Amino acid sequence: MSVLPYIEIFAAVVEKGSFTAAADALGISKPVVSKQISQLEKQLGVQLLHRTTRRLHLTEAGEIFALYAKNIVADSIEAEQSVLPLQNEPAGKLRITAPESLAITLLQDALFDFQHKYPKIELDLHISGSFMDLIEEGFDIALRLGNMEDSSLIARRLMPCNLHICASPNYWKIKGKPLHPNDLKKQNCLVYSPVMKSDTWVFKGENGEDLKVKVKGNLRSGAGTIILQAGLRGQGVFIAPTYMVEQALQDGELEEVLSDYSISTTGLFAVYPYSKMVSRKVRVFIDFLKDIWNPK
Repeated sequence: MSVLPYIEIFAAVVEKGSFTAAADALGISKPVVSKQISQLEKQLGVQLLHRTTRRLHLTEAGEIFALYAKNIVADSIEAEQSVLPLQNEPAGKLRITAPESLAITLLQDALFDFQHKYPKIELDLHISGSFMDLIEEGFDIALRLGNMEDSSLIARRLMPCNLHICASPNYWKIKGKPLHPNDLKKQNCLVYSPVMKSDTWVFKGENGEDLKVKVKGNLRSGAGTIILQAGLRGQGVFIAPTYMVEQALQDGELEEVLSDYSISTTGLFAVYPYSKMVSRKVRVFIDFLKDIWNPK
């Protein structure tokens, strides 16, 4: 006999943490849940749960089976939604992780406009400068700047994005502008710490070769806004994406240097775990951002 009829109940028990909560969520009685789990364990020939008076604990076999059960339930929901006549209106929770610098610039208005267009999608935004493990942490999408190297993830470029070497006019007046990337070794460089090898800045040499410069300074931070504010106040030199410093450059609050040695053009990407069927809520979110940030 197939174990498929029991999987939804088992997944609910794992998610809710108890037979009672799972029964309430599924709209069935607690004895039915308990009986179905016992039948599942009998069918598999292994114990999936340790039952105590206070809480349930997954066994080693239960932890393995829970991973598959979660994916099976998610796939079944997606399959059901794909054929519903009202699927033109996507719904459900969408978990997103993004860097702070993006969240307070481009992303704010984009999220409000997106929710106006798709009110049934519940956005859960996590702000972090670190690269989160999307699968382990349960995120649907990450918005990331740079070259995407993780082959286990799918990346779609939302828009091109350059990186700029900046400081305030007052800082340059005191310290002098660098004429070559190596001159940055004498400058106070503000380092955005979540980036891999964050204190090694890579430029393009005269012949197109990579020119790597080891920098140092008196401030490191995983918050892009702190780096930006320190730069605006004349504390040092920093690297920032276009969307973060464009207005300050136009207003003269920052001045760019070393543009002849410009850092390789990069991009802003939407990254998501590989799946045979990408959920509709993920697709419409990525398409929405791409349309407003990089219209054709």
